[in-house]
Amino acid sequence: MNKAKMLFGALLAVVFTVVSLAQTPAPPPGQARGGRGTGGGNNGVNPGIDTGGAGIGSAEVASMIFEEHWRDIPMSQPITPEHLSNQNLLLHIYGDSNGIRATQHPTEAYTYTGETVTNWALTLSDPKFYYDLSGTGKVMLRTRNSGYRFTHVVIKTLDGKWFASEEGSPESTSWIEREYALADLHWRILLMTDTPTNASNRRKPDPKLVPIIPMGVGKPDLSKVDEVGFSDLMPGGWIPSTSRVNSWKVFGKKVPRQ
Repeated sequence: MNKAKMLFGALLAVVFTVVSLAQTPAPPPGQARGGRGTGGGNNGVNPGIDTGGAGIGSAEVASMIFEEHWRDIPMSQPITPEHLSNQNLLLHIYGDSNGIRATQHPTEAYTYTGETVTNWALTLSDPKFYYDLSGTGKVMLRTRNSGYRFTHVVIKTLDGKWFASEEGSPESTSWIEREYALADLHWRILLMTDTPTNASNRRKPDPKLVPIIPMGVGKPDLSKVDEVGFSDLMPGGWIPSTSRVNSWKVFGKKVPRQ
């Protein structure tokens, strides 16, 4: 009888131990029970996890290089350098240079691209500086697009290569602002000249044509950006299908041109 009680008591003890362990919360990943971490340094704290994210990404805040919002002057088509609020910058229009309008309404001004007949791109550059947009460099676009238009970030690097982001600002019923961390974007090389790509071409290239066609995957040198701007990579479709850009900002560093 005593042996039976002893066995029963031992069995109960085992059951209580199992239940207790099952109810004990599991430690966070990288941290052992009863301790702060399994790492060899930082007082046993696993960097980037127990510290709330330290070591992931960068805490640096890029400075604003410029903010562009169109001047309060009469509407014109095509848009002209006089419409820039930053008169120290250079305006570049590619593709249908006559189809982009600088609108002016009592409450808003924006670029209207509904009358473009080819692909287009609008960029700005500084004659004294190029831009280092690496690291935490960003671009903000304030858009109100319609008709399946996505406004993409477009850059030209100092080596003369062109790139467009796969990501873009979509159509919306009201103005929306989106920031793009350039280091996180997926880039496509832009075809900017009508150049044959293989020997079987039948059509002769047109030296006057600026296709602005996205091609293969690209990896731009974001530390050496010559021009920065935007495009929806499509011809216009009148008011039902147009990109409207009210303002945009560029964040990074200015680098003096040699």
